[in-house]
Amino acid sequence: MMSQESQRVRELLREVPYPGFSRDIVAAGFVGQIATVGRMVEVELKADTRDETKVLAIEQGIQELLRRADFDDVRIRRVAPYDHGVPLRSAADLAREQHGAGSGASAEDDRLMTPLQAEMLEDGELPEADLLAITLGRLDVAPAAGYGPGGPEPLSGPREAIAYDIGIPVLQWDIDPHDPEAQTVQREIALEGWDYRVWWQVHSSGLLYVSMQAMKEDWVDHDNNAVPHPIGRSEAVNLVYDERREAVVAIYGTVRDFRPFVKAFSEAYDSVRGEQGRPTDQEAAHQ
Repeated sequence: MMSQESQRVRELLREVPYPGFSRDIVAAGFVGQIATVGRMVEVELKADTRDETKVLAIEQGIQELLRRADFDDVRIRRVAPYDHGVPLRSAADLAREQHGAGSGASAEDDRLMTPLQAEMLEDGELPEADLLAITLGRLDVAPAAGYGPGGPEPLSGPREAIAYDIGIPVLQWDIDPHDPEAQTVQREIALEGWDYRVWWQVHSSGLLYVSMQAMKEDWVDHDNNAVPHPIGRSEAVNLVYDERREAVVAIYGTVRDFRPFVKAFSEAYDSVRGEQGRPTDQEAAHQ
């Protein structure tokens, strides 16, 4: 589990922007492992860009920020990201292979496939022909739809014309991650090979609004048939926990299984209750 000092450094690094983008380097997935010893800190930088000018700007931003935070020795260790110039086999290639010599690369074709393509083939499914291999590594995924290198352009809609005077409170809108007076908690939980970052803010109604991110270093190459994931895997889930009813009353996200996230939240929540002198669920079960 990440130390509190390393966790503090990671949060500080959210102030370092990814040059030319609205995201910070932590949100972009560029920050890997962080180690601190006294006033020395080492940051693993996984900048997924071939623009050396941007990488140097990021490194300078890290150096300046952490030196202001009283770290005398700031070390940055670059981790080479996936090279987008590596030729990949398209889904059409894979389809021909499936109808010919079976799964896997043909003897004369040593090109790789994407990790998702490899996983789908291992599950007996054939990838669609117009997906990952074509767009992998592109920042302007859908310029015609307003999604360029800097992110999506704001879309128009009825929200711009409607004045909200309904009088029905939306409790979630009361949550402000930047409110220094709000009761907030942040924990890191290691569970089944995944690292969960769990953050929540307590609403006055007794509801906990929880944001969770699960990350896992993933360099599986599927028997050398696929490139590794550029920055590992990352999945996110939000949930609402009612302390009075001791139950999750809402949970949403795009993951296949919510249960590991609920378990990770339970462990994080129990750790906080233990620190506050209240029995955890496990302790209560033995009383």
